[in-house]
Amino acid sequence: MSKQESRTPSAWRSRVVGAAAVAALLAGGGAGAAAWASQPASAAHHPAQSAAAHNTATVQRLADIEDIRQVKARYFRYLDSKQWSKLAALFTAHPTIDVGVKYNSGKDLAKNTAALLGDAPTAHQGFLPEIQVHGDRATAIWAMEDYVSFPAGSSYKNGFHGYGEYRDTYRRIHGHWYISSTVLSRFRVDTVPNWTPSTAPKK
Repeated sequence: MSKQESRTPSAWRSRVVGAAAVAALLAGGGAGAAAWASQPASAAHHPAQSAAAHNTATVQRLADIEDIRQVKARYFRYLDSKQWSKLAALFTAHPTIDVGVKYNSGKDLAKNTAALLGDAPTAHQGFLPEIQVHGDRATAIWAMEDYVSFPAGSSYKNGFHGYGEYRDTYRRIHGHWYISSTVLSRFRVDTVPNWTPSTAPKK
């Protein structure tokens, strides 16, 4: 020990305490020691930056999930309120669509659904989404329930009440999410009478 060190007991104690802490950590082993030893230099020297980057990524992922939830909510609302052009605009240019009948575009889906349902009342719901985001692409599974009536004069003499799920994929294009594929599977369908309300749904 140098004379200088002997004259500064606080510096000496700091060295001893620091060395003892490191020795105890390494001697004790376990997850704490392994994590300390394996931590990259950049993370060790810049923990605040690493935490900030993680928080930013988490916020972005949650924002993307919420945006996708909004897209699917509009899908159901546009079906029931008969806003066919807005329904078509939710899809990418060349989507895969299978809702019991297969379509190659959102426009074809909207056109044929409008011809099938007319102004007859329907009620579609999607819930319990399982959404995974991977950059500019995402997947989702939605539990669904729908209640569908057909217009007077339709070849369908009864409506139906269905239960099942949607399996979707999504793409982010120019900052906005669109449906790139959707496949509907119904697990149960109950026949119900068609019903025509006295007024058409508000758009």
